[in-house]
Amino acid sequence: MKRFVTLLTLLTTTMIGTLSAKCCCHPEDYSFYIKVGSGISFSESANVTAPFLTWNPAIQGYHSKLGNRAIADLSLGCEIKHLVDLELGVSTRSTFKYRKFQTTLDETASYRREFDLDVVPILFSVNLLGREVPCLNWDFGCGTIYPLLGVGVGVSNLFITNFRTTGLPPSGASFPFESFSAENQYTLRKNFTYTVLFGFEYNYQERMAISTGYRWFDAGRFKGPRFLRVGTGGAVDVAGQEWKMRFRAHEWFVELKIFL
Repeated sequence: MKRFVTLLTLLTTTMIGTLSAKCCCHPEDYSFYIKVGSGISFSESANVTAPFLTWNPAIQGYHSKLGNRAIADLSLGCEIKHLVDLELGVSTRSTFKYRKFQTTLDETASYRREFDLDVVPILFSVNLLGREVPCLNWDFGCGTIYPLLGVGVGVSNLFITNFRTTGLPPSGASFPFESFSAENQYTLRKNFTYTVLFGFEYNYQERMAISTGYRWFDAGRFKGPRFLRVGTGGAVDVAGQEWKMRFRAHEWFVELKIFL
């Protein structure tokens, strides 16, 4: 990662120098575009920390992956001198699902912890294009292939839904059916998010471009629900004892850029 950041910094310095050396931008020096994209997000473990003053220790622990989900994104941007893309975009991923079967340390009870997570980031991105860099572009058919490096920063809306513990023994009015606890229908967290990507782009006659590559997505750590409903039906405030979790993912993307 350090080598990648160093390379990105070097390319940024080189390209800024190139831009500065040229005259002020004329209309032909920049192009606006709209970009749509898709891909797959391969999530890492949610790495859940559950304070044991409120949450029972379990043999299996609390860590669990959230699964792999499809991506959809939409961006508006400007390509400057075929060297830099500046864009603002929003994306979403199919609902991630946390499912963790647990057994108490004394093995007297078992149940399942679960919640769903929707991740919707809004990011400002800077992508460096190798199109005008010697030896970093290749003519292919009626277009040009070149590498791209990029970073993005912004905020993710993290929607936690269906947060609950299921599979508990019948209790109270639930008999003879299983009961559940720690129930919360909806919690929204907002968290700083950054991305780093590299890949290749193919520009076809200044009309459109298609790119694909790898992206690292990190929405950082955030808290779970604070207000919960327990098995007896009562509501509790677990301030200071919320779950702490994270969202990070390796992603493959493919994007279509249409020049306006």
